[in-house]
Amino acid sequence: MGDDAPESGRAMSQQTAPHRARPEAAGSRTPARRSWMARIRRIPIAYKLSLVISGLIVGCIGLLTLLIVQHQHQLLQVQFDNLGNTLASQVARSTMEPLLAEDRLALEVLARNLVSDPQVEGIAILKPDGTVVVQAGLTPMDAFPGRDEAPANWQGFAWNYRDPRNAVRLDLVSYSQPVRVKQVVAGQVVLTLDRTSWNRAMHQAQVHIALAGILALCIGLLLTFYLGRRLSRPIHDLLDLGRAIHEGEYRKQPFSIRRQDELGDLMQTLNRFAEHLEHKDRIEEALARYLSPTLARELVKSEHRPRLGGERVEATVLFADIVGFTRLSEGMDPEAVANLLNRYFAHIARACQRNQGIVDKYIGDCAMLLFGVPHHREEHAFNAVCCALSIQALVERENEVRARAGQPPLRFRIGINSGEMLAGNIGAMERMEFTVLGEAVNLASRLSSASTPGEILVTEAFLQRPDVRGRVVAHPHGAIRLRGFSRPVSTWIIEGLTPEYVRTLEERTERLWWQSLRRTA
Repeated sequence: MGDDAPESGRAMSQQTAPHRARPEAAGSRTPARRSWMARIRRIPIAYKLSLVISGLIVGCIGLLTLLIVQHQHQLLQVQFDNLGNTLASQVARSTMEPLLAEDRLALEVLARNLVSDPQVEGIAILKPDGTVVVQAGLTPMDAFPGRDEAPANWQGFAWNYRDPRNAVRLDLVSYSQPVRVKQVVAGQVVLTLDRTSWNRAMHQAQVHIALAGILALCIGLLLTFYLGRRLSRPIHDLLDLGRAIHEGEYRKQPFSIRRQDELGDLMQTLNRFAEHLEHKDRIEEALARYLSPTLARELVKSEHRPRLGGERVEATVLFADIVGFTRLSEGMDPEAVANLLNRYFAHIARACQRNQGIVDKYIGDCAMLLFGVPHHREEHAFNAVCCALSIQALVERENEVRARAGQPPLRFRIGINSGEMLAGNIGAMERMEFTVLGEAVNLASRLSSASTPGEILVTEAFLQRPDVRGRVVAHPHGAIRLRGFSRPVSTWIIEGLTPEYVRTLEERTERLWWQSLRRTA
């Protein structure tokens, strides 16, 4: 509670601080770029694996398709060239005799018969000097009249022709073969073939190959995505278990180890790790029932063995003792006595924990609470006062319940004192306990014994502490003599807190009461 005022003060100072405009950094695009890089790095492993394998599949299928298309193109080209050279050679042999006999009519008949073939678009029979003897159909000499080429240079010449009648584009190839008579060149034959149908067939084959490649690519991508998800599933299971361990859910269903690879070993290791943490959590939970949760965590996390001894600290001790409990418990069963103590001590424990204290021990019908140990807190004395007032309010609520049930009420005598004391482990190496010792502790115990039922008794020096002065309402009780102290002690009775803290304390006590009702329901 004592931290509320400083926090509100800081909030006010932040609100009244003058507004300062922040200049934009020169490299404002750098954070955005880094953000994109971070998003790319956060892509799930399944997608990364799918992208990598998909890239390999695309590359392999694309390269394979390219090689097949090129090989098919070369194969068709070779076959077409073989066909053209074979036909040109046959025509050269057929024209040998008519050409030697200068039988022009026979040569024209031969040329017309050849041109009637759908694949043959033209033929030209030339003399050795290049003079055209007979010509029919489309020939490169007519298509390229300005090109002065030797007849032999038309061998394998590829060219295009667009028919003016139907605007059809023809892919043509001309082949040249000499007409030889006993090693003497008697002329030259230039045969032009139509390669359009061959190119169309090759294009269709390429389309089919590409479609087959795309189909294989799609199947490969689907299989890749499926395999990526399947391979990354155990990784997601590992992440879920790691997240559960981080959040303290050690009792999460462990892995069913079916794998015999590295992931299986990792799953088995994580299962053992989760079991170890669960065991450690159970130990800490069990210790917290006998010690304060703070001490239990310290013992579990400590890397050193506990040892006897302690250190001097500035802390606060609170003793809460039930008035007349011995007389009240006469005639009660031990179980009923234990239940009665447990019900009231539960209120004390919750009020102590809510006000940053620890329960040191229960001594019969008395509870000893510590504030400021084992971890020092600046407002340990004020926290003890708030705890005592909460205990009084909770006890009054509990007494109202007992009154409705026709049972007698219980009253507590509370004594609080602060000062220097020795905090540490007391006892033997075989059996020790954490507690505090010193004159300040003894004085708190004597104050509890000297107070009247329902009162909180403190010393005048306690009220002058910086964290208590001006925040507590109290009236003097007078100087009293206490056993074990030679001089009278000036004492005061705490009535409550100053108005600015009353509402917060009441709300806190109300929440503690409803928590106790839920736990006992």
